[in-house]
Amino acid sequence: MREILNFLIEICKSKEQPRTGLVVWRAKHITTTADHIFRTAFITWIFASLKKNLNVEKAIKIAFAHDICDIYARDLTPLFYYIKRAKQIMKWFRLTKKEKEKKRKKKFEIEKKSLLRLVKSLPLEFKKEIFFSWLNYEKWIPGEGRFVKQCDRIDTLLECIEEIGTDEKITGTGWWEGTEEMVEDPLLLQFLKVIHNKFYKRKFKDIQNGEELENILDFILEIGKLKRMPRRIWHLLEVKNPLETVAGHIFSLSLTAWIFGREKKELNMEKLLKMALCHELCAVYTNDLTPYDTILAKGGERKEVFKKWLRLPRKEKEKIHLQQYKKERVVLEKLTSKLEIPLRKEIIRLFDEYKTVSSAEARFLNQVNVLAVLLQALLYWEKDKKLQIDWMWEWAFEKCEDPIILEFLDTLKEKFY
Repeated sequence: MREILNFLIEICKSKEQPRTGLVVWRAKHITTTADHIFRTAFITWIFASLKKNLNVEKAIKIAFAHDICDIYARDLTPLFYYIKRAKQIMKWFRLTKKEKEKKRKKKFEIEKKSLLRLVKSLPLEFKKEIFFSWLNYEKWIPGEGRFVKQCDRIDTLLECIEEIGTDEKITGTGWWEGTEEMVEDPLLLQFLKVIHNKFYKRKFKDIQNGEELENILDFILEIGKLKRMPRRIWHLLEVKNPLETVAGHIFSLSLTAWIFGREKKELNMEKLLKMALCHELCAVYTNDLTPYDTILAKGGERKEVFKKWLRLPRKEKEKIHLQQYKKERVVLEKLTSKLEIPLRKEIIRLFDEYKTVSSAEARFLNQVNVLAVLLQALLYWEKDKKLQIDWMWEWAFEKCEDPIILEFLDTLKEKFY
């Protein structure tokens, strides 16, 4: 358990690690590695589900693993090699095949070394699963790995459009040219045309399934707002410069669910990971709600409120939970309203199960969520011992009952106290 804890502590660093390309361009908002992985995984889920020849669970795992090596290796984009020649990043890099292979090999070795360092103390089977997920992506292995590589590039392109803009006098054409060089899947090529039609003057015609893809793009852009949305609980607790976003939390929760879910053979892993990805999508419109919102709304003293866990009658807690759930469900229906019915129903069903704790996966994920929040709180507490987080331990022992989760809580105590 100590090795898994150390791994998750390192993973939390991805929530503070800026995306290199956006830093170079001095973007108005700098997303993090964790933010990027969250939406890449969601893009992967959506489009892999539309492909009959792909394993969706495997693809999502590859998406989760594809950039965690950046924790030690940094975000090694093609810009990594050209920072000193800023003018060259206005367009895609015209290199010979030999030069490209040389640079890819160098990048591969740096990232491989970083990943092996990150996973070296993990249980052997999980270590192998993460490593081979990453290798599938990095080596463009046909099937899920090659597909995730293209989904990753699409999210990178959208980040550029969202945070830098589409004025070629400012951004150049490198982002588009690099994406066009990489994307080859027929479905994703159609999606690129939809992106182009939305943001650029020249329009493509006769796009296959154009309306469906347009609605998917709008949904992806909406959930991208979670990359810029700080977690409200840290603001309420007055954490100094908290960098975790809702998207970053969703990523770390998903990876934690993957780790501990492997030990629970009765759980459906694909369902568990998808549930983790969509459990807080409603925050796009509601922000992430907390159990204390009702008391704070009545004028409760913030410092007093967070001194202890909410000791309310069971019926009152259920009433508060039901009010929040109804509010969140309404906005989730709005968020997913234009998606095709199968995907829309799946997202809402997974959210319902999570909020009503009505399946084995939901019961487990609710407990894993406690771990993810508590671990991040403890990392902030290490920097500022005045933070009022004792109530989180009461919350944890009220919510958690699974033996694996309880064992990890004991490990957290040993590590931080």
